[in-house]
Amino acid sequence: MNLSVYAKQYREDLLQRLVPFWMEFSLDTVHGGYICVLSGKGEVISFDKWIKWHGQQAWAFGKLYQLTQHADYLGYALHGADFLLHFGADTKENWWEIVDSTGRGVEEVSDSCAEAAAVAAWSLAHALTNEEAYADSAKKTLAKAMRRREKGLQKRAEALLTGRNLKNIGELSALAKALTASQKLMSEKAFREKGETLLHELTKHFWEPRANILLENVFSEGGYSDCLLGRRIHPGRVFEAFNAFYELTKVLNKRRIRQQLAQHVAYLADTAWDEVYGGYFHWLDVKSLPASEPEAYYKYAWVQLEACTALLRAYQVLQDRAVLKHWQRVNDYLWQHFPDNSKEGEWVGVLSRHGEPLFGVKATPEKNAYSPIKNLLESADLLELLAHK
Repeated sequence: MNLSVYAKQYREDLLQRLVPFWMEFSLDTVHGGYICVLSGKGEVISFDKWIKWHGQQAWAFGKLYQLTQHADYLGYALHGADFLLHFGADTKENWWEIVDSTGRGVEEVSDSCAEAAAVAAWSLAHALTNEEAYADSAKKTLAKAMRRREKGLQKRAEALLTGRNLKNIGELSALAKALTASQKLMSEKAFREKGETLLHELTKHFWEPRANILLENVFSEGGYSDCLLGRRIHPGRVFEAFNAFYELTKVLNKRRIRQQLAQHVAYLADTAWDEVYGGYFHWLDVKSLPASEPEAYYKYAWVQLEACTALLRAYQVLQDRAVLKHWQRVNDYLWQHFPDNSKEGEWVGVLSRHGEPLFGVKATPEKNAYSPIKNLLESADLLELLAHK
């Protein structure tokens, strides 16, 4: 198995098929920022702008610039980073989930994901430009986001009569990524304290010891909730969490946690795979009960992409050839089903269980260039590293 060949394929497809679509269609040159909802032909479907989307997209193109030193990629990244500086939050520093085309607030955030994405984007923008405005905004926003989230979770945990309050592991992963991205902007002590807090929450709140598994949704104070959302095992969120926390466990010297997460990734790589039609399911029930929504059986590109990266990292940790076979399987499925061969390029976002594209929209509030750029670049680097061992 020549892993360098795969690394070359990952980078070439990214630059030749994926990136041109976004460069051509998604820049808003009138009002700033990006167009977030586009058809397969690049037609604008909505002019509203999602703030988390902007942070993710700006970070992704910043990473592309690091790889290629292509000035247009840096300009694209800063186009989004600057929009976030001006329109991500109101004058009282309350963050928006959605703004309109000109940056006026439409909907307030319900979690910390938008702030976390902005922190990662600004941290990288500072590394690329040395502009202090990005560093100042990143440091201030991360500190406030973590404090606000902690207070909110505590308040909900104490409100015993106000319904079932669950938190999602995706938010925790976003904060871990933001913290890692902004490491050079804070003291070692501050970084370590925040990192320990996030790792504690991952291993003590989201880890279900009876099933020995990571859950997607748990109570605000941690712990299993026997409901549809609480029973959900989301392979994509687990792969994403391992990828987000991997560097953090290395910096904080948490080898045991890294080993535990790698073993869990290997377990899910086997149990969450669709043995009939291929691909990883979107979610499963921890009690093995039937899914209540058809979406559980859909195959999302971002899930398969996160799986590729997570499995290569898990192989690094475990040195188990079975893990590499799992990577080969999802790699083959990914490249067989998701790249779009139309002249506009880009990738299909979601398939039916049987492998048919469900719709042709290329940009949605949930789909941008972030997942393919992040995972194809990281996977290519990992493949090169493994190839030369």
